[in-house]
Amino acid sequence: MMKLRTLLLLLPSLLWGQLALAQAPAVTTYYEPMEGGAIRYLTMASPSLGGSGPSHQVSLALALRNNEATSVTLTQILIDFPGTTVLTGMSTSLVVPANAVRNWSFSAAQNIILPNPAPNSIRMRLFFTGYATPVTETFTLAAYQAPTPSGSNRFWGRVGDLRPHEYWQGMGAVHGASVQGCQLFAYDVGVYGWTGSGWSDVLPGTDGSQNEHYRQWGKPIYAVTGGTVTDFVNTDATNFPVGSVNPASHGGGNSFTIDNGTYLVGYAHMQAGTLNPSLLTVGAVVHEGDFLGLLGNSGSSSKPHLHIGAIKSDASSTLWSPQCGGPLRPVPLNSAYAIDQAVLTPWFGVEQLAPWSPMNGVGIPSGAAPNHINSLLWPAASAPVVLSNSVVNDFALGSNGQLWTVGSSTGAVLTTHDRLSVPYNTGVYLDVNPGGSAKAIAVTATIPYLIGMNDFVYRGTSSGWIQTSQTAKRLTVDESTGKVWVIGLDDKVYSFNPATLVWSAQTPTSATGKDIAVAQGIPYLIGMDDRVWKHNGSSFVQLPATTTLKRLAVDGATGMLWGIGANDGLWFSTSGSTWAEHPGGIRAYDLTLFQGTPYVRGLDNGVWKKEAFGSSRVNVVQP
Repeated sequence: MMKLRTLLLLLPSLLWGQLALAQAPAVTTYYEPMEGGAIRYLTMASPSLGGSGPSHQVSLALALRNNEATSVTLTQILIDFPGTTVLTGMSTSLVVPANAVRNWSFSAAQNIILPNPAPNSIRMRLFFTGYATPVTETFTLAAYQAPTPSGSNRFWGRVGDLRPHEYWQGMGAVHGASVQGCQLFAYDVGVYGWTGSGWSDVLPGTDGSQNEHYRQWGKPIYAVTGGTVTDFVNTDATNFPVGSVNPASHGGGNSFTIDNGTYLVGYAHMQAGTLNPSLLTVGAVVHEGDFLGLLGNSGSSSKPHLHIGAIKSDASSTLWSPQCGGPLRPVPLNSAYAIDQAVLTPWFGVEQLAPWSPMNGVGIPSGAAPNHINSLLWPAASAPVVLSNSVVNDFALGSNGQLWTVGSSTGAVLTTHDRLSVPYNTGVYLDVNPGGSAKAIAVTATIPYLIGMNDFVYRGTSSGWIQTSQTAKRLTVDESTGKVWVIGLDDKVYSFNPATLVWSAQTPTSATGKDIAVAQGIPYLIGMDDRVWKHNGSSFVQLPATTTLKRLAVDGATGMLWGIGANDGLWFSTSGSTWAEHPGGIRAYDLTLFQGTPYVRGLDNGVWKKEAFGSSRVNVVQP
């Protein structure tokens, strides 16, 4: 038996030993995403309207500073939400040397998906080897809002770039953690379309062995928020064969990183040489909705897709590795709709009637276990519709890139919020119906004109179409003066002054023609002999070339003449002395010029853009 005196001598050390073991270590924690003293979660859209409802993604990264004189080892993290029964435990073995900082984060499998409504607090308990008492902290828990005026981000795609029965595709809360968890809120997205029996990102009749087999390949990508360019790559080769990775490429491949002051958004894996040339300077100003580049398959990418993710832009380099650039941030979206792919399937053909879930300040629906929901996404604030390829009887392009069309069957006039830009192969969604029907249309930068079904010329105004006193069979505008020129029903030439709203007959009044084009105030005619005539100030003079044409256009900047020949081919001439046919077999009914580039109405009544060889179809869709 221990003597009393010995026990009394040992008692103080036994007591102090227990007390020492009971103390938590002296550490400082830095949790992300943290804003305004609250840990932030991402609310994710419901996978369908009236379905399971929204859910909330909690993904955390921790920078841990050890203030002890010796190293400490973090072994377990317990997370709960006071007032709920949700409790999550995670094991680790993070050794933090004395007076040093080390990092830990969730893995994708450790993301916590909370049901709606989300709790308003979160409790963190960190357990360390040799310390019986955990480091315990409770924080306010709140929804994340992006540092933008709306608190969320514009969608990166446009409806006009989708084919009929195509939708963007993505899964929330499934992306890998990457360095210090910085990509846990990121998305890898593509485009899915109907195959005849289901949904796939591979085009019908292809096997996915080529990059061009994928629906998403070449889709234009637009800035989700404004800011300035901090980094870009535009020269990484495309990965081929599909599934391989070029070892010489950057991780993000061809990419942009754009900083809006507090929020860095990265766009990765685009096609080499397609990045917007006006933005290829560090510090270049980017506006929301600006074209960035074409979706590709470069860098660490196994097939065509877009990677988009965000991090905090003013991160401490002491706490967070420069390899990722900063701590994780969610990417909430607005002006879009989402639906579970499986839910949409029985609605094929009437997809607009399906229970789409609106996305206003929320993320893509959770694709995490156990349901692994694959979501299809409609990239517009307007309700989803079934798209069809537009078939036009005439079209016009304003100097601002706005497309106006006349439908081939009804003559209905449609236009768009989208804008075309010659260097970029972007599409158009004809979602604006100004009313009216027409036989032909032309447009200045701000004012559309049309030939109505009664052959009278109408001028577009904010209150509708105003009929003028002139009838016509062909119509054009002079961008330099804003004047309207027509071939009347009597085959003579007339012009309209928008300042005075007066029509005038062109001298000599005996001149007649089949088509007209005007540049810098100078009219050109296709005469009754199908050859080109140019006005010299007092009369029309026949140009030397004997080539005959059906349609005519003139580039006001260069004086280049373009026309549709008797063989329906696209022809050009620098002076009217000789004509040559553009190579590539273009066949068309009509043409217009935009930024010096011919756009034609093909024999299929679609809109086509001239390329260096041949032409490419402009994706023009409508409800």
